[in-house]
Amino acid sequence: MITKNIFTNALACKTRAWRMMRETAAAPSLGEQLRIEEGMEIGKRARELWPDGILISDRNIRAAAAETASIMENPDVPALFEAAFVAGNCVARADIIERSGDGWNLYEVKSSVNEKPELKNDLAYTLSIFSASGIRINKAALLLISHEFRKGLSSRELFVELECKEEVKSIAEKFDLARPGIEKAVLAGKQPKPALIMGCKACEYFRTCTGQDIENHILDLPRLSRQKFDELKKLKISRIEDLPESFQLTKQQAMVRDSVQAGAEIIRKDALKDELAKVTWPAFYLDFETVKTALPLYPDIAPHEQIVTQYSIHLCSGPGEAIGHKEFLADPNMDCRRMLAENLLRDLAGEGSIIVYTSFEKTIVTGLCGLFPDLAEDLQGLITRLVDLEKIIRENYYHPGFHGSTSIKKVLPVLVPGMSYEGLEIGEGDAAVAAFAYMALGKYSADEMEKIRENLLKYCGQDTMAMVKLHQKLTGPSVRKHS
Repeated sequence: MITKNIFTNALACKTRAWRMMRETAAAPSLGEQLRIEEGMEIGKRARELWPDGILISDRNIRAAAAETASIMENPDVPALFEAAFVAGNCVARADIIERSGDGWNLYEVKSSVNEKPELKNDLAYTLSIFSASGIRINKAALLLISHEFRKGLSSRELFVELECKEEVKSIAEKFDLARPGIEKAVLAGKQPKPALIMGCKACEYFRTCTGQDIENHILDLPRLSRQKFDELKKLKISRIEDLPESFQLTKQQAMVRDSVQAGAEIIRKDALKDELAKVTWPAFYLDFETVKTALPLYPDIAPHEQIVTQYSIHLCSGPGEAIGHKEFLADPNMDCRRMLAENLLRDLAGEGSIIVYTSFEKTIVTGLCGLFPDLAEDLQGLITRLVDLEKIIRENYYHPGFHGSTSIKKVLPVLVPGMSYEGLEIGEGDAAVAAFAYMALGKYSADEMEKIRENLLKYCGQDTMAMVKLHQKLTGPSVRKHS
């Protein structure tokens, strides 16, 4: 049976949908698990708005559809949750349907605060299957999370309704037309022939599909526009090695092409030297970690508001010469941003540069300025000292091993081979967010909490030490020899 997830993926790529139908999905990461649980909790809160509604809990779709049809015949039932319907080989389960005169109102519950096209596509798919099953839908709406919701408010205050029947009806009609072709392709015994699309690189099957045996794919080109992608497809070019010099690229894309085609790193020596010369010593290497949840963890926090929870600072007297380390990790039981800001000012006191990786740290400090006006002047002083190491690398240094990305996870193992995030219990930002959120939600025992805190501090400390090592590499003899 074709589910909503399979169908909506098939709209973009039938090959991916075909494989999703047949291959066991990987176990969710810690971050994905948090989002799954948040979605389940938000769905539960939405059902509280219809206290007399009935939940269709059978996971067998045929049995659930039969139960749905039977209960809908009872005029005393005002609403159903997880109502199931089948149209051909496609199945849909509605978060909420509400009896409305001679028809029903259809609600899709989402954990987002913003209206997004993919949310309406989800609703349109359900509307398409319900309508094909002969169900009259009087209203179709999204239940989104309210920007104004705060911890402790009721479930009724959690949601805002976005009625969009006419818009999703138009989308559903297109889905109706696409359904036969999708059913035929996805249920076929043979995998559909794949076609290269912009979304391929983000696909879990990319390296065994359109990216197979292509080490340097054109999708590695940074900020590749749709227009340039379409031009390259028309030229039947999928490898960066095959890009002609006459093909118009941005300055950054051209550096990637030149590096790949030369099989060597490209260094803008003079510009790199000038940028690094702006660093004043001793220098502080700073990294923040944050938490963000759909349901606020603390009072006076909005849904999905990003809360800074920890930092790591390595102090160096020169490139690679670490002489101190400071760190802070918030108490997960409370909003510690004021304490963090005050500690940050103490730990960064001085005149040296503050080296960061991307503009993320600037965004966080700017946010703290708005939260604490009495600290704003001193916090603004930190911003004037920031040096973005990622920007320096992006504009002046490229290695074929980066594969189009200058994220620290891509750059570090190439430039500092002996250092990586492998082996860390928490080795990426999404896991750090989830681990802290689970601590705040009381999901861990005392012993587990201590271990999680240790792992979070190790991860954040790894980020700042990684910057120390990268900076040292950029000033080392292996770089200078390219002058």
